[in-house]
Amino acid sequence: MNELDFGTKRLPALLCGSSPFMGAGQFGPKGLEWYQHFFNHPNRMSELFSYFCELGFPGAQVIGYSTIVEAARQSQQQHSMKVAVSLLPEDWMQNLRDVQVLEPEVIFVHGAMTDEFLLNRGDELVACCDAIREVGAFPGISTHNPYETLTHILSDSSHFGSESIGLLLPLNPKGWGLGAEISAISKLVMQLDQRNPIMAMKVLAAGRIQPEEALSWLYETVNPTIAAIGVTNKEEAQELASTVNNLL
Repeated sequence: MNELDFGTKRLPALLCGSSPFMGAGQFGPKGLEWYQHFFNHPNRMSELFSYFCELGFPGAQVIGYSTIVEAARQSQQQHSMKVAVSLLPEDWMQNLRDVQVLEPEVIFVHGAMTDEFLLNRGDELVACCDAIREVGAFPGISTHNPYETLTHILSDSSHFGSESIGLLLPLNPKGWGLGAEISAISKLVMQLDQRNPIMAMKVLAAGRIQPEEALSWLYETVNPTIAAIGVTNKEEAQELASTVNNLL
């Protein structure tokens, strides 16, 4: 199994993502189809989480909805599966309590909170990360505006100072869904050190990029990094696992 350091924890290099299960908007009309098939059926999501484990990548990136949490719990009953959680923004304190059933290695503040709080309510963002540390997980922040977030993290005025904090970032070679030129974001990423390990999302740009192209670029640009990629069937999972094994 390929495992990498992620702050104070270790995670598989490839995690099964959850975005297709919740029908995320970037998937267009297919998103509704996948939402209807997966979201209220934990056993169907659990089947794919477990298949990642069987492929040698026992890890999942779980968005804190109750049905997705339940799917991960079911898989953990069968496998030694590590979990990274993205908290829901509406009531993050309650959600933090709810996801403890998974004993997550890493917990990320939701991108909606990061992007809203980073510049004007930074103390609240720091408090959220402190609460995550208190439950024994390594804290991180997700963002949908990686250029602004990375610029802040690297600045002398960063709310986080020298604290180690993970980053869940959209990263792909086409710059899709990044909100800025990929060249500018890549330059910022290369300035980070081990205090800010990266987990990449939107790696395949919602299916617009083939796994080998996307992951080859990712490993050349951000090394080491962990990729969280959602799938909707076992064939996609097999292709991802084979690609990662060949590249690492």
